[in-house]
Amino acid sequence: MGFTVVCRGARGSSPVSGLQFHRYGGATTCFEVALTDEHRLLIDAGTGALSIGAVSAPIRFSILLTHVHWDHTQALPFFAPLYDSRNRFDFYGHRPNGIGIEDALNTVMQPPYFPVSFRSAPSDKRFHHLDGRPLKIDGYSITYASLFHPQGVTGYRLEKEGAVLVVATDVEHGDAASDDALRDLAAGADVLIYDAQYHPEEWATTKKGWGHSTWEAAAELAKAAGAKRLLLTSHDPSRTDQEIDAICDLASQRFPNTQAVAEGMVVEVGEVSRR
Repeated sequence: MGFTVVCRGARGSSPVSGLQFHRYGGATTCFEVALTDEHRLLIDAGTGALSIGAVSAPIRFSILLTHVHWDHTQALPFFAPLYDSRNRFDFYGHRPNGIGIEDALNTVMQPPYFPVSFRSAPSDKRFHHLDGRPLKIDGYSITYASLFHPQGVTGYRLEKEGAVLVVATDVEHGDAASDDALRDLAAGADVLIYDAQYHPEEWATTKKGWGHSTWEAAAELAKAAGAKRLLLTSHDPSRTDQEIDAICDLASQRFPNTQAVAEGMVVEVGEVSRR
């Protein structure tokens, strides 16, 4: 048995639009797993979450936050289910800069930056700060690791009945502790979704310390971890479809079972991904 993840958005740093971004999309990071008909799990709430559209209340969303940078939370002010009191939201994540998740989200979603404050949205909102213990959410076992990125980032491993998905977006390679933790987190994953925003030459010359990784590091990690399939994400906002194709081709030479995440892509995790 496996499960399905819908890639709602995979653009890094900023949403973009235009014909040159049509195939891979311009919405920022959001990955969705439908746990049940009434319960959806999201990894991040970038603008890709807005493509979920209308849902029938009451519904529950469990949102695993990798971090709270704007491109990973930008959907929230415009996410209609947040404003329905029948709906429940469970937010999970590490404390950003030592403050609570609720305080962090309310800081950027309040007047004068937005006309409605996060706290005033009438849905039932609950907050769970990660403490190292695995999570159990509707039959899924979820483990995680703190990784290298400005202000920190969390990578997640979702497991159900032997099927394994690992999401590590907005992570910069080159930090030994982070690299080791991510290799352990990704061990034997059916699907590894990994930040490949830069070319190695870009990272080495002008982008080191910006918090993102390369297609080369992605391929090497997939091999070292024994992952079965690699999906490249966090596409640079300036990267056209043709340029993402070229990055994917280069990564595929190192790790053949590689694709770049496209907005709307449906990925089977488990038995299907092993074929």
